[in-house]
Amino acid sequence: MFPDPPAPYHTLPVNQVFIHTKTDIDDGLTPQEAAQRLGLYGFNELSGQGNVSVFAVLYRQIVNALTLVLVIAMVISFVFKDYVEGAVIAFVAVTNTLIGFTQEYRAEKTMESLRRMASPTTRVIRGDSLISVPTRDIVIGDIILFEEGDVIGADARLFEVFNLEVDEALLTGESIPVAKS
Repeated sequence: MFPDPPAPYHTLPVNQVFIHTKTDIDDGLTPQEAAQRLGLYGFNELSGQGNVSVFAVLYRQIVNALTLVLVIAMVISFVFKDYVEGAVIAFVAVTNTLIGFTQEYRAEKTMESLRRMASPTTRVIRGDSLISVPTRDIVIGDIILFEEGDVIGADARLFEVFNLEVDEALLTGESIPVAKS
């Protein structure tokens, strides 16, 4: 495994990033090194189960520690015949569960759509050759090449850029691209 870099990769000079990731700037990784890193670090995939289950999200919200504490407080209030306090606590518990459910469900749906949107292949330099590999096989130290219209399927440190423009609307939730001035 790589030790932590002295600073985030985007703040380091390019040559230090190549030294730290043990990548040849001209030839990229060897196929053997890429295979070894893939075995060590696993696939380049967003974590998650895939399909979003409404019941699973709701269950996680109901068994949330805060919700359980509120339910216990509500039961105690009703046992001691403090119905107003019990009703208020029940309202807070239900509201908290609904808000948490809505936020978590939306986040899960967003992650699911990002997984579906991921590009199936990416062009990388390995062993002094430009090849196309499944995006899930990209590893730390790969030199990725992309052009207009490509979906970038991994975090990357850019080291040579010409007229780069990025559309982050899918990540930020914007419905209309921001006009440039």
